[in-house]
Amino acid sequence: MRSKTVFKLAPRFLVAAAFCLGSLRLFAQAPAAGATSVPAGLSQSAMNEIGALLKEKAGRTAAQQKMDSQLVHALKKNRGEAFAPGAPNVQVDVKIGTDGRVLVDMEANVTPELLALIEAGGGQVIASVPQFRSVRALVTLTQLETLAGSTNVNYIRRASLGHTNKTDSEGDTTHQAILARSTFGVNGSGLKVGILSDSVDYYTNLQSAGDLPAINILPGQSGLGEGNTGEGTAMLEIVNDLAPGANLYFATAGNGEAQFAYNILNLWTNGCKIIADDEDYFDESPFQDAIIAQAVDTVSANGVLYFSAAINSGNLDDGTSGTWEGDFVDGGPASEESGRLHSFGSATYDTCAPGGSERRVDLFWSDPLGGSDNDYDLFVLDPTGSTVVESSTSIQNGTQDPYESVGALTNGNRIVIVLYSGVGRFLHLSTGRAVLSIATSGSTRGHPAAASGFGVAAIDEHTAYPNPFTGGTNNPFQTFSSDGLRHVFYNADGSAITPGNFSSTGGAIRQKPDIAAADGVSTDVTGFQPFYGTSAAAPHAAAIAALLWSYRPSLTTGQMRTVLTGTALDEYPVGVDRDTGYGIVMAYAALQSVDLMTSSVWVDFNYTGSPVIGTFDYPFKTLGQGVSAVSSGGTIWIRSAGSSAETMTITKPMTINAYNGAATIGN
Repeated sequence: MRSKTVFKLAPRFLVAAAFCLGSLRLFAQAPAAGATSVPAGLSQSAMNEIGALLKEKAGRTAAQQKMDSQLVHALKKNRGEAFAPGAPNVQVDVKIGTDGRVLVDMEANVTPELLALIEAGGGQVIASVPQFRSVRALVTLTQLETLAGSTNVNYIRRASLGHTNKTDSEGDTTHQAILARSTFGVNGSGLKVGILSDSVDYYTNLQSAGDLPAINILPGQSGLGEGNTGEGTAMLEIVNDLAPGANLYFATAGNGEAQFAYNILNLWTNGCKIIADDEDYFDESPFQDAIIAQAVDTVSANGVLYFSAAINSGNLDDGTSGTWEGDFVDGGPASEESGRLHSFGSATYDTCAPGGSERRVDLFWSDPLGGSDNDYDLFVLDPTGSTVVESSTSIQNGTQDPYESVGALTNGNRIVIVLYSGVGRFLHLSTGRAVLSIATSGSTRGHPAAASGFGVAAIDEHTAYPNPFTGGTNNPFQTFSSDGLRHVFYNADGSAITPGNFSSTGGAIRQKPDIAAADGVSTDVTGFQPFYGTSAAAPHAAAIAALLWSYRPSLTTGQMRTVLTGTALDEYPVGVDRDTGYGIVMAYAALQSVDLMTSSVWVDFNYTGSPVIGTFDYPFKTLGQGVSAVSSGGTIWIRSAGSSAETMTITKPMTINAYNGAATIGN
């Protein structure tokens, strides 16, 4: 039975197979304006209010066009102005501190002049990362237009919020890690494992109790502070339980996406060969690798294995999906002046159904990051469809991201998408952990869907413990675990994968998630007793990788991926699927598999020095002239410079004794 536990954060890909000629034409030309009858489910009053909000959008100043619509709304309210005459008193989705300041993210050239301008107006720079053209700052509402008017600033938005996807021996047993350690004599030693989460609160408590060793925390990146949970400490405990010999590192994934990406790179430069995280940001694109995913790809290309929580936003097979993906379909005019409603098929709105939690709305469409010239808007109506309660009407005119968001959603709310200007695109609608009445698969997005990383789904350890996982229908994936597949349209540099085709028939499909691992395990961290969510699954997979790599240090990242996925327990449905990928990663099976592999080894028949006998472990190293090598099983013989050699294929275990022109090989 699937767990119903309320969790902290821890493929059958559905797209329309055919479209009418009129719908296809939307991908080639701008929609026409004009009034028709009110669509079913939306009242005339709601249509009038949407029209008033779109009219307000058309009248924004040049500076206001560089701000997201909710900041414009808060600014006007602060000045005593009506946001949109004729519209209702829609909610302002801006969190203003007791000091009157709001946390924002700026896409900008990070110059001393800009940082000084922020401080001069009463603001405070929280983080600035020039290489990612990013500034996070607390600013006053009154200085927003001045900052937006700076030539260094491209765009200002509400700060993007991070979202964690919420150990002891249960995972050690269900993944057979304890058996792997005792059988193969490894514990993760020689490996540095990095964890990224909100914070390491409570870590000193665990160290005092002997549950954690010393942790290497990147300077200033502990995440300690009000509002953080110590989820990173629980993740570190999982890694230490399964791979107690690994050297542990930590950096916060908070303080914005640029700092998150920078910390990924910094863990790599500090020598971490394995990195895991459990945090996603609501505005991470489903259609293009943004800065966090790009950092994942960078470290992966340099020999790192990266594991991400697959997100806890539900899946179609369990009826818990809060995602809708598909092509824009013209549902008629949104107002007399501009805009076209999107049709979800049976209606021009989708509904937040009962169930789920942490509800919000994020809308993406298949334009490149920083280059959207098709302008979509988002409206949330009350359950009767008679009035607008929230809206997001930011401007996209060629230099902004294809993104709109609303921070609150309740059961029964109706979600309306409007194409304000431009042409039809493939859409991705996410409602956090809510459930949609009209839903599809494709929940996993952002860096957990990075091409080179591992997206990790969650399996409740209670379906197996105190026995190992067996796969199939015996260990079903969690109802909240996010599914794939992931449809992408752009390379990381913004170039199109299929130029000219940004509909469901274009782009490329990625297999995400990749693997699955345990959650629901015990922990000694306050608030994580037990620890549910894909947040718990990712460090389990990372720890298993540490055991494997400590056993066979010469395995390449490609070989590691092959072993981890090739020995995973297949889940239901049979075969690689959109819910758990290749299945449940298993420690003992992974380590056992490399003992059965074969490889070639150079044998020197002309070496005349003292005999050195060693056991050769997979994979054997090809030695150049005058090069010495050390295998994972002990010291290997040294090949003399200029000597001739022959090759042969042997199967582990073998012992080779090369001495005085002769070689003997035996078991």
